Amino acid sequence: MTIKFNVPKFNKPIRLDNVVRSQYPNWGRNAVQSTIEAGNVKVNGKKVSRCSWKVRANDLVEMLDPPAEKPTQPSTFDDSWIIANDGALLAIDKPEGLLSEPTGHGQRENLLDLTIARFGAVNLFHRLDRDTSGVLLFTLPGKQQHALNQYLDRAFKARTVQKEYVALVQMPNKLEESGEINAWIGSHPDRRDMMAVTTRGGKLALTKYEIERECDMVQRVRLWPQTGRTHQLRVHMQYMDAPILGDRLYNKHTINIKNGSTRLMLHARHITLPAEGSFPLQTFSAPAPANFA
Repeated sequence: MTIKFNVPKFNKPIRLDNVVRSQYPNWGRNAVQSTIEAGNVKVNGKKVSRCSWKVRANDLVEMLDPPAEKPTQPSTFDDSWIIANDGALLAIDKPEGLLSEPTGHGQRENLLDLTIARFGAVNLFHRLDRDTSGVLLFTLPGKQQHALNQYLDRAFKARTVQKEYVALVQMPNKLEESGEINAWIGSHPDRRDMMAVTTRGGKLALTKYEIERECDMVQRVRLWPQTGRTHQLRVHMQYMDAPILGDRLYNKHTINIKNGSTRLMLHARHITLPAEGSFPLQTFSAPAPANFA
């Protein structure tokens, strides 16, 4: 798909990335810059790969492989997200496109603030990337909250909490029917918003996986992270030449999904808490959305 537009009138020449973002604000800064740097933009018929390239009024800009729009963010808590609520522990099926918590880059809608507005002083013990959907756990205010907070804190630190994700990934790749990915992850050398597999520095990252099914050059994969590194599953899948469909950071050339979805095809399907003292073994589940089928 190619998108064309003429640069509107400005008082002076303007950077190419800024004018593209002004025309398509839902694409996001990083996605626009990556598209330009990949050579997928022409100005007056000439390929341009510099974000700082200056354009003028009426210049013709062609986007040869435009990025997907950012998912919209809900502005209020939706009770349909609730998986379980026993008055002390709250399990929520987080929608894709919603931040788990506030960031340092300006105040945007996020699940933690929406949940606090709905239930009061809740605690969030783990996080999902903005574009990942699925199970998240909160403790609710009340007499049981302190003990529950301590129990969850011990369980997460001891890595006795079991998490299962499902993802759609591209083929061909290096995945076997099942296995374990043991690849250290550290900061990306060129991008502050990305992580990368590294041979020097970084932190140990382990992911177990199993292929559920495959069809039309796409595999549906079950993923069990054994560690909790930033972007771990996304980086590990890219490392195995199996980038997740719809991944705006780690999959620059994603194939089309037949149902038209452009979201990150990663979903936290199950989370299991260990038995300890008065706390029973519990599993909370959020079935994968229909487009994962």
